[in-house]
Amino acid sequence: MRYFHSGVFKRLFLSYTLIIVLVFGAFIGWSAITYRRETTELTRREWTQRAIAWGTWMDQQLMQAQMLCASVNASESARSSLQTVFVEKGTMSSLQMYNLLGDLTRIMGSAHSTSLYSLVLAFQGEAKVYLPGYVYSVEGKCQALPISPYLGVSTAAKLMGISGNQMMLNKEYLIYGEAYNGFGSQSSIKGEVLVLMEQDQMRSALRDRVGEQAAVRILRRGQPAFGSGDPEGEVFSVKSLVDNTLEYEVFVPKRLMNAPLPLTALIPLAVMGLVSLLFILLTYHISRRYYRPIDEIHQLMGERPAAAETAESQDKDNEFDAIIRGISSLIGERNGYREKMVTITPYARQGMLQAAIRGADRPGMLVEEQFTELKQNYYMAGIVNLAITRETAAAERKYRDLQALVLSACRDLGNSEIQVAAVPENLQNTFVIAASDEKEAFDNFFYRLYSEMQEQVGDENTVITIGVSRRESDLDRLGEACREAQTSLNQMLTGGRGTVYFPEDRSGDSAGYYFPKDAQKQMVRLLKEGNLEGLNALLDDIYQKNMVEADLPAAEARQMADELYWTIRKALRNAYDMSTTHVRMEPIREAATMEEIFSYYRQVFAASLQETPAQENESSERSLEQEICSYLEEHLFDPGLSLNLVADRFGVSAKMIGLICRKRYGQTFLNYVRDQQIRRAAELLKETDLSLEEVSSRCGFTNILTFRRNFKAVMGVNPSEYRD
Repeated sequence: MRYFHSGVFKRLFLSYTLIIVLVFGAFIGWSAITYRRETTELTRREWTQRAIAWGTWMDQQLMQAQMLCASVNASESARSSLQTVFVEKGTMSSLQMYNLLGDLTRIMGSAHSTSLYSLVLAFQGEAKVYLPGYVYSVEGKCQALPISPYLGVSTAAKLMGISGNQMMLNKEYLIYGEAYNGFGSQSSIKGEVLVLMEQDQMRSALRDRVGEQAAVRILRRGQPAFGSGDPEGEVFSVKSLVDNTLEYEVFVPKRLMNAPLPLTALIPLAVMGLVSLLFILLTYHISRRYYRPIDEIHQLMGERPAAAETAESQDKDNEFDAIIRGISSLIGERNGYREKMVTITPYARQGMLQAAIRGADRPGMLVEEQFTELKQNYYMAGIVNLAITRETAAAERKYRDLQALVLSACRDLGNSEIQVAAVPENLQNTFVIAASDEKEAFDNFFYRLYSEMQEQVGDENTVITIGVSRRESDLDRLGEACREAQTSLNQMLTGGRGTVYFPEDRSGDSAGYYFPKDAQKQMVRLLKEGNLEGLNALLDDIYQKNMVEADLPAAEARQMADELYWTIRKALRNAYDMSTTHVRMEPIREAATMEEIFSYYRQVFAASLQETPAQENESSERSLEQEICSYLEEHLFDPGLSLNLVADRFGVSAKMIGLICRKRYGQTFLNYVRDQQIRRAAELLKETDLSLEEVSSRCGFTNILTFRRNFKAVMGVNPSEYRD
């Protein structure tokens, strides 16, 4: 150990040792980086597979929910109930109720998932809700879904706008809902079908697929529809294969992404450590070898100092001086090399510091401050209605140009004091949201918007009307503010177009509207008599007593207009139910004045009387009946065949088609078509080797599941069993 008392030896030895340590450190760094990269990649693949597994499972649940909704839409008992409740405005019989609840129980029993808890069917405007084996009476009328198909966490009661004390309707589920159209027309929505998914079961399935520490979220059109856990960490997204508007996200905490170092990873480090130790020992021996001559000289100088001094003074031993100079030179070179190696340390420290800074988390304060700057204290909602009083062939293009002017005017009126956003609802209506920190900023804003639009349009045939809500400060009430603006706009029923309407308060101002009790009977009689003057006089009487004498408020005027619509529609149906006359009357869905509504109904009466044939003898009825039956028999296997299609084809009512089928075939239209299609399918299964899909398509079925269900209902066995 005496060598270590020499500074020259220590510098020489430490120089070699430093090289070995740096190499060992580089190996450790390379190993750590390689291991982290590989483990991170493996972890990402694992979580990607988990996200795919969860997305696949969710798609399966959605597919089953869609199948349940499709089965309800295809249910004959549901259609029969809809005919009684929605069309005939009657009450279901006990047999109908039993068949409907039994069908719902059977459909729900076909689901192969414990997460699908129950099934709900509701007809719009009815105060009842139907479940498998149960029927609940509720408060309020069932309303349409906000969007179809629907997916989100809610209660069935809240989603349908009803109330009641039934726990199943008031408990929160993950709900999948579709519109119920009943008669196959996608544009005719008669109710809603909801599939309730138990949230606890969903979360249990999630834990089985993504673990307990990860969080998940379902996005529908970019908005959260369902979630579990805290959405923080790295995100793994999977697109739905069933619905392209859905996206599944899995949030993995950072601690789960950093896999711990296993013991097996320490083996290469231990081996490298042993190798480094061997190299250090080898370095020690090499250092001793090169230092030994110098040590011997030191020993010689220590043992014979006098002789050395004599030799030095006499300058006789030039070789010894050369050796000393060589040793000094060698030491200088070694020291210089050592100094170069030592200077690496500060740079290494600096690199470590930079890595630590780059790895630090960015503070979220800046993001939060930027978000705070966007918040406003108050806002008001308005709706701008556009109306072209003179009919023109390019009306749609004109409305688009006018809507562009509305958007441009909103952009021009926005400034640092008040921010304005415009959202088109349709070609004639545009929602306008104004936000500001000052209450006074709203005082004249919508009047200025109205004046700006009037000035830019400059057309007497274009009328602009605006409905405005009250000032609000809670952003959660934005939807209510928009509905209040729509209610304000409805004041044009009584006040006319071309102004700005604010919320009115006329509670207790009216005792109700006038409507004749026998109005429907009078209309039926006058229609059969062809008395257009009497019909117009009846309309004039209703208008005079309500709008001139009573001056109804907008809310009651709307109720009176709705009752008038249904009365006229029933009268037309009763007057021409068994006639070839086919008069279409659509409800007025856009904002309109009461004068425009009554003018439209006068035109409906005039058109109906013009289409009434002068004579309808028995021979013409038989000829029409034969044409209908021939057409039906020729198109039995068309996929698009429906009751409404045949009625529209011959210009008669759907009820008349049903009566002809009962008279000619002794069955309803749907039962006759189904039986003929299934009999044809049975022939093809026995006589040909066609696949089930081909047989289903040739017999008029667009869905193999519907084909299987109808075949078993008629023949008593599945198609594959029947062929065997």
